[in-house]
Amino acid sequence: MCETPTSLLIIGAGLPRTGTMSMKKALETIFSQPCYHGFEIMTGKQCDIPKWQMLVDEVRTTHCEEKIHRYLSEILDCYVAVTDVPSCAFYRELMNIHPYAKVVLTVRDKDDWLNSFRQVIMPKSDDPSKKQFEEAKRLAGVPIEWDKLLTDSLKLAFQKEDIDFDDDAMLLECYEKHIATLQENIPPTRLLVHRLGDGWEPLCRFLNVDIPANIPYPKMNQLSDMMKLRDLITKFGSIEEVARMHPGIM
Repeated sequence: MCETPTSLLIIGAGLPRTGTMSMKKALETIFSQPCYHGFEIMTGKQCDIPKWQMLVDEVRTTHCEEKIHRYLSEILDCYVAVTDVPSCAFYRELMNIHPYAKVVLTVRDKDDWLNSFRQVIMPKSDDPSKKQFEEAKRLAGVPIEWDKLLTDSLKLAFQKEDIDFDDDAMLLECYEKHIATLQENIPPTRLLVHRLGDGWEPLCRFLNVDIPANIPYPKMNQLSDMMKLRDLITKFGSIEEVARMHPGIM
């Protein structure tokens, strides 16, 4: 448990590969407090995977509000913000728990998103690079349970249980529907649509804070960087060795 519990101020509803890591770093710069991101799970909080999975299962089945509230509060205790997957699937629940929190929806060009999603998150089953992709995940120590949590969370975010993740057209349709659903159901006073490349100005105006002085808006997890990281993990055999040999890439 956290010594000084915090109230969640920002709910990131953007899907993975929409600039969520850059948003995480931006929010941490603004608030000087941590923002939870899906990458946390793979680099230090793997114990959260079963907690998130229980949460996903609860929302998809009995939907007991008391359990959902408790699970989310336990996972996100000490965080001022949250973004990326799996939390982007729970923006509705988080909005109910934190009625004063604002919602930030990170977006990018749909075709760019699909390309990045395929390269970094989920290659097609018949993609020749999938074997290397899976080997890099294994060497990086990504638990096999992560795959189920990822797909289940995306099904929940897309509100589509029968999604075929190999179907590009279906993925693009779900991506656009996710954006439209938020814009249609969340008032603009509570929702910011932050496009890749927008930078500090619209974010700080929305949050009513000053733009950080002399600090460029973060550019994290760009596709070229993620591809380089994958190749380095394959070369050196572990994410720890990559971090030691190339500290600036992590």
